[in-house]
Amino acid sequence: MINRFNSLGIGCMILIASACGTAKKTTSPVSQPIVKTLAPLTESVIHIPVKVVIKPFLQQAEQLAPKEITSEGWPAYMPSGCDFRYKYRFLRAGFQFSCLNNRVTMNMNGKYQIAGSKTVCVLGQSVSPWINGSCGFGDEPMRRVAIQLVSDLKFTADYRLQTSTRVEKVQAVDKCVVTVFNNDVTQQVMDSIAASVNFYGKEIDNNLRNLRFDEVLNPLAEKAGKKIPLSTYGYMKLNANSVKLGAINLTGDTLRFTAGISCFPEISSDSVNTSVTRHLPPLTGVVNGDGFTLTTNAVYDYLTIDTLLTRTLRNRSFDVKGEKIMISSVEVSGLDQYKVRFKISFTGTKKGTLFLTGTPELNLHSQQLEVPDLEYDLNSSSLVLAVGKTFFNRQILENLRQQAKINVRDLYLKIKPKLMHSLTVPSWKASL
Repeated sequence: MINRFNSLGIGCMILIASACGTAKKTTSPVSQPIVKTLAPLTESVIHIPVKVVIKPFLQQAEQLAPKEITSEGWPAYMPSGCDFRYKYRFLRAGFQFSCLNNRVTMNMNGKYQIAGSKTVCVLGQSVSPWINGSCGFGDEPMRRVAIQLVSDLKFTADYRLQTSTRVEKVQAVDKCVVTVFNNDVTQQVMDSIAASVNFYGKEIDNNLRNLRFDEVLNPLAEKAGKKIPLSTYGYMKLNANSVKLGAINLTGDTLRFTAGISCFPEISSDSVNTSVTRHLPPLTGVVNGDGFTLTTNAVYDYLTIDTLLTRTLRNRSFDVKGEKIMISSVEVSGLDQYKVRFKISFTGTKKGTLFLTGTPELNLHSQQLEVPDLEYDLNSSSLVLAVGKTFFNRQILENLRQQAKINVRDLYLKIKPKLMHSLTVPSWKASL
C-alpha cells in the first residue's frame, strides 16, 4: 500500500484547549478573553488495495457454460421452411478471462459442424427427393468459430456486484457453404449459437447477484470501527463516513480494486472503545487514486504529553561557559489563556528543576508542534530562577525554544508501519 503524507494534522493544539480548565480564570470588565479555534478538520481519504482470488469463481463459471450446443432435435434435422432443413453441433474449448476497468472479456474458441438438406416444394409439399450436404462430418474437419462475451461490472450501494453479460461477437473463422446446393447457412448457425451463449450470460448475471463484496471488506470494517493502537503514540479512530470503490482489474486469477474510505480520524490517548462499529457506510461512488492523506485532531491527556515530550527532550544537553546540564524529564500542566507550564528536571553540573511557560502552536507548514513564546516562569519559587541570571541565561532559553519541538511528520513515520498493518485486508476467495 503506497502511503502519501500530505497533512497529518495531529491536533496537539487540542491540548491547548484542554489546558484552559486547570487554573481559575479571573474576570475583567475591560479585557476580552482570548478565544482560539482550531481550523475545520478536512476530510481524510484512505485508499486501501483489495484483492479477491476468483479462481473458484472462474472454475464454476467454466462449469456453467455449455460444452456443447446443438440444434433442436439433434441429431434429427430442424426444418427451416418447406424446402430446407439443417442441423448443427458446436463444441467449445476453454475460457480465457480478462478484466480491465470494470469490463470483463471472456474469449472462447470452438468448432462446429453443419448438415443441410434441400428439396423442391409445391403448395407447401415436397415434390422431389432431399439433396443432402454437410460441413465437418466424416473425414472432413469441423469448422472453427471464435466467441467473445463482455460483462460490465458495477457495485451497488449495499456492496453487491451487478453485471451485464452479453455476446460481443460470434465469428466463424471457417465458413460452411454446402456446395451441393450452394447454400451458406453459416450465419443462421452463428445466430443460434449466440442466442445460447447469451442465455448462459444471463445465468452468470443471476449468480453474481448473490456475491456480496461487503464480505470482502468485513475485516476492514472491523478494524475501521474501533480504535487502532499506534504503539506508544495512542489510538486512532477513523470515523468513516463514506466508501467508494475503484475500477476492477484482473491479474492472473486475482481481482484487484481500491477501496477509498472517507473519514474524520481522531488520535487520542484513551484506549476505551465507546462506540464500536462493524459495518462500513454505504457505497457512494467511484474513487480514483492511491495511498492516503490524513488530517486528524489529537486529544491527549497530560500524562501522554509528558511521555512524548520526555522522549523528545531527554538527554538534550546544553553547554554554557564550561557548565553542562542535561534534561532528564518533562511534565506539563495547564494554565490560563491557552498557556501551559513545563516542569523540566535536569542533571549535570547542576541538578534541579526548571519551570517554563508558553503557548503551544502547531505549525501547519512544517508539521511541528512548537512553543515560540517559551519563557521562564517568574512566579515559580524554583531555586534555579534565583540563580537564573548567572547560569540559565538567554542562550539556554533560546536553545530550549529551538529544541522544544515535536515533529508531527516524524511521529507519523514512526506509526506508519503500525497503521499500514492495521489496515491490511487479507485476500478473499470468491465463488458463486
